[in-house]
Amino acid sequence: MAAQTADRLYAKVRQLPLKERLRLAALILNDVIPVVDESAAWSEEDLQDIVRASLRYGAEAEADEKSQGRNSSW
Repeated sequence: MAAQTADRLYAKVRQLPLKERLRLAALILNDVIPVVDESAAWSEEDLQDIVRASLRYGAEAEADEKSQGRNSSW
């Protein structure tokens, strides 16, 4: 029964102008997409730590290349 209802609704939606179909799609997706779990997000301190570690790794790699007589191709 629900599939038939969805099919009937979709047949009507297909008759709408593209702009309205896209608006409807956005409304539906915004309604069904779960809220992002912010607990998994990186804090500002986490981001600073990864930047520092990346810069330190790059500097050490460049120093190693220079000590081995290789020129960096960066």
